[in-house]
Amino acid sequence: MRIAQIATVGTPVSETNSGSIEALVWVLTRELISMGHEVTVFAAGGSETHGELVATLPGPYAADGVPDDWHVCEWVNLCRAVEQAERFDVLHSHAYLWGIPLSRLSRAPLLHTFHMWPHDNEARLWAMQPDAWVTAVSNYQWSHFPELRPAATVYHGVDLAQFTFQPQPDDYVCYLGRFMWAKGPTVAVETARSLGLRLLLAGPYNDYYREYVEPLVDGQTIEYVGPVGGVERDKLLGGARALLYPVQYPEPFGLVMVEAMMCGTPVAALGIGAVPEVVDEGITGCTASAAEFPQAVLNSLALDRRQVRARAESRFSAQRMAAEYAQVYERLVAQA
Repeated sequence: MRIAQIATVGTPVSETNSGSIEALVWVLTRELISMGHEVTVFAAGGSETHGELVATLPGPYAADGVPDDWHVCEWVNLCRAVEQAERFDVLHSHAYLWGIPLSRLSRAPLLHTFHMWPHDNEARLWAMQPDAWVTAVSNYQWSHFPELRPAATVYHGVDLAQFTFQPQPDDYVCYLGRFMWAKGPTVAVETARSLGLRLLLAGPYNDYYREYVEPLVDGQTIEYVGPVGGVERDKLLGGARALLYPVQYPEPFGLVMVEAMMCGTPVAALGIGAVPEVVDEGITGCTASAAEFPQAVLNSLALDRRQVRARAESRFSAQRMAAEYAQVYERLVAQA
């Protein structure tokens, strides 16, 4: 099959942009090619990808003469892909559902994946063209809009080789993510302190961290290690006794949970949003209400790390993700 992957253009597509849409497009493209498909990626200049790259802009937003309006950049990338639609059997857009109005103009069928939490505007956009093919990243993602039925739910997958199984962790738990109320970093700190656990906090420094988190960091039991990626990310997750994931607002997936599991590290999380779909209770982690979260952390520390890794491999490999998307492509092409 000839497949176009339409990435977002906030950063170049690359193996190392952990947690980003661009990194997912990188690994999905690699796996589809390994299955024998021909794949072309439409993305920002500087991208690294298997298969053909069509650099629709010299670089990401506001770089190398690119406009600083990110909406314009995404629209340019998407339109340039659709201009070449006749080259492909199917196009897979990861660009915020913005391709839906172009579906009937495209000379090849378009599949759309929204990687974030949908709000009313996304639902209205899809409802304007209800026959558009949209996949979900979890069953929970579109549950607030029952009139909109995704063509399939395809959970994210990761490259197993990027995550090292660690049977014996170090003596700490960790928080990894952006510093914002919805992610619950202060809850992670309060919980670790109440349990007498050493906590390492990782993520980009921002205003929320400076105002709300930094005053809680003592450099001994609560430490900030900065942003991490690649080898450092793998080492941090693998060395943790557990990943604390006390999200305060529902999320459509939660890729960092899968990354931790791939290292053998169990997850302790609040059981909201897609968390119960990602965490296999008592196997890869423990979920709880806010009041019971400290006990979930303690319970997670007793889980078998080999079972954590094995279950994560079976559920969240990049190979499984690519195979499921390929099945959706085949269904879409057959009905086009």
